[in-house]
Amino acid sequence: MLFDGAAGSGQSQSQGQNEPNGQEQRPALFEQYQLLGDGTILLRNLRADMANPRLERQKSRCCQRQTLIHDTCVNCTMDLCEECGYSCVECSQFICRSCVTLFGNRSGDADDPLCERCQMFFT
Repeated sequence: MLFDGAAGSGQSQSQGQNEPNGQEQRPALFEQYQLLGDGTILLRNLRADMANPRLERQKSRCCQRQTLIHDTCVNCTMDLCEECGYSCVECSQFICRSCVTLFGNRSGDADDPLCERCQMFFT
């Protein structure tokens, strides 16, 4: 009985951590979408019942185009959009075109971009 009570209280604590105040946490944009750097956006989770959250056309801060994705580069914290951003092939974080051009270290970097952290481990 003592162990059942401890197990029950542990479950209620873990449920509270996953959903604070009863709100469902949304995954980050880079976990939902993949950017190819040419305006192409690919859904990572292709479930039919999944809505596309937070996507609406707005003027981007980086290139002044009407774009859907608005985020910052994980390397340099510059603004990026689907026209100016890529997804790291290892960790899926968004990186800007400038970082891919300046810090790229693979042949065909635009086809296989890596963020700064992944470059340390995968080159």
